[in-house]
Amino acid sequence: MSDHISEDLALILTALDQDDPERRAALAHAAACSACARLLERSASVLSLIDAQQADVKVDPRLKARVLASVDRLEAQGAGTRWEPYALAFGALLSIALGLLDLRLRWGLFPARAPLCFMWQMMGALLSLAGAGIWARSWAWRSSPLRPAVVAMGGALIGQLWLRVRCPTHDAPLHVLTFHVSTVLVAALLGYLLARSTWQSQR
Repeated sequence: MSDHISEDLALILTALDQDDPERRAALAHAAACSACARLLERSASVLSLIDAQQADVKVDPRLKARVLASVDRLEAQGAGTRWEPYALAFGALLSIALGLLDLRLRWGLFPARAPLCFMWQMMGALLSLAGAGIWARSWAWRSSPLRPAVVAMGGALIGQLWLRVRCPTHDAPLHVLTFHVSTVLVAALLGYLLARSTWQSQR
């Protein structure tokens, strides 16, 4: 080889087997050409660095899944905690407002009606959670745990509206505040806890 070695060709020649005729010819030329000798040395260093970067590092799939899940949760919380707390606060105020619509001077708790009232509202909450799980699972269950709380609260509020027709004591202040409004808050807490337990089981 009498011509000088180009940079592209130097990488190729350095990567060839030591007994390859073209590599041997390049080394023979470099023995009398300091510029080509430096180029071949630099190419050998580059190939050594590339080989060092190709180490096969095995990562435990479970660890990788947990890291990816954590990243997804952080991203979801960053994007999802902007409105859920406001929605929960609004839902609580709306529940109180609904309870104040028809209040009269009836001061009994009427606890005998409480289980049926609780059943209607919790049925609304559970149906809302089930619907979100079927039709909007990625939206409701794979984001902030406050989102299922909002969904459950919405279902309980629908149940509270229904109780204005079904509950004969919906105009009693103590009964409404103790059982109707509190059940809306319990439903929100249930949605939150269900979301948290779902996330814990996926770890």
